[in-house]
Amino acid sequence: MLLLKSDLYKIAKARLKNDEDIYDIVQETMIEAFNSIKKLRQIDCFKAWIIKILISKSNSLYKKNSKNKIIPLEEIENYNYSNNDLSSIESTLDFEFICKNLNYNDRIIMILYYTEKYTDKEIGKILNLKENTVKTKRVRAKQKIKNILKLGGKYDGWIW
Repeated sequence: MLLLKSDLYKIAKARLKNDEDIYDIVQETMIEAFNSIKKLRQIDCFKAWIIKILISKSNSLYKKNSKNKIIPLEEIENYNYSNNDLSSIESTLDFEFICKNLNYNDRIIMILYYTEKYTDKEIGKILNLKENTVKTKRVRAKQKIKNILKLGGKYDGWIW
């Protein structure tokens, strides 16, 4: 499980902003996985199983923390990316860029696909979505990133 710690951190960071909350959720996820390991039916599905636990715990904490919380527009940073080579959009994707410029659903799909190397089908199982829905959301998120890069990293339409 310790080998997954950095992967779990990245996935939790897609939902949570506070490092203390992220570390707490990763730790709680590891404890729950350890206590529930008997429920795991296929050992080769361990990583997807623990990610599913992490996403559930992250979403619960996010909902708890976000009640009546408003984020001022001044806190949203704009990025200036000089590399506008849109033909190689995959190489442009980095974790911070994804976290800052996509909504949660798009972020988690992009992180699972590009950093964790899951297929659309596997992501669908983790997120309880159809494979085609995952693919459509991934393609649309990729298009959002292309649009941001065309505008020099500035995009006014994000809702956080």
